[in-house]
Amino acid sequence: MKTFTLPDLGEGLQDAEVISWHVSEGARVVADQPLVSVETQKAVVEVPSPWSGTITTLRAKPGDIIEVGKPL
Repeated sequence: MKTFTLPDLGEGLQDAEVISWHVSEGARVVADQPLVSVETQKAVVEVPSPWSGTITTLRAKPGDIIEVGKPL
């Protein structure tokens, strides 16, 4: 099992707010499929899946602020 963490979104940003999930627990995903939309201080960004697999747990809900490197 792999844990997907909030990637470094650039420009020194340290965190982002989860806006909406594009997948649900149990969903099968492929690499580069959009997983979640997050809002930084600069923009709303769609974060893609880095690999293919099955989503077992969503560890953040819309409105949560997640630090870079923390599990999503």
